[in-house]
Amino acid sequence: MNFNNLMQQAKIMQKKLDEFNKREFEYDYSNGSIIVKLTGGLKIINLTINKTLVDPEDTITLQEMITEAINNAIALVNEQKEEIAPSGSGMF
Repeated sequence: MNFNNLMQQAKIMQKKLDEFNKREFEYDYSNGSIIVKLTGGLKIINLTINKTLVDPEDTITLQEMITEAINNAIALVNEQKEEIAPSGSGMF
């Protein structure tokens, strides 16, 4: 593969990654209990918490659920990003 082809592939990959980073994803944790909306660049746009989860006597459980929901949403986005730019491609 020559240098020009490699540069062209790198530009195409960068464009795909830029588009991916702007794309919005939504993750539904536990049937609507918590909904995380974030970009491919992992910026949280919105976090919706079902009001039935809010218990002033048990904030720890809510914190754990929010943390898990966000981590799962990030994992989902990262899995989809791997489909576009596998880390083993050697390009990035």
